[in-house]
Amino acid sequence: MTFNACKKNEEPTTAPVAKASFELIQERIFTPTCATSGCHASEQESTFSQHGLVLATGKSYDYLFNKDPKNQNAVEDKLKRVLPYFSLQSLLFHKLNWEGGAHHGGKSYGTPMPLNGKALYKGQIEFIRRWIEAGAPRTGAVADTVLLADKTPSF
Repeated sequence: MTFNACKKNEEPTTAPVAKASFELIQERIFTPTCATSGCHASEQESTFSQHGLVLATGKSYDYLFNKDPKNQNAVEDKLKRVLPYFSLQSLLFHKLNWEGGAHHGGKSYGTPMPLNGKALYKGQIEFIRRWIEAGAPRTGAVADTVLLADKTPSF
């Protein structure tokens, strides 16, 4: 006869839910570096008529996903702001990658971003590239978060 009365009842454990890749892009890249006053914070920014892009929480995805850019060279090259599965056809990738001349034939797609004078780290750019290549989903973890810890200068 076996007794289990002394055995501790264990609570079922659940694995922590990983944050969505886009949510991490918003929290760690867009909000602190792009959705700032004078840049892409709201439709009321003085530069909004020029770029037509808001990167604030709750708005950025709808402004990016499969949307046409305002930059004439990007339009001529049939880029989208973010084209799912195609980072090289996504203006966001070009704007964040300051070594851009090599991957778009030297064509100018406007000022590299962010405007604060400091390029994103290589890991941040790669995280965004992988998110785009995975279809740029609003939900789901599709890019390795270890990349966001990579502080290798990109430029």
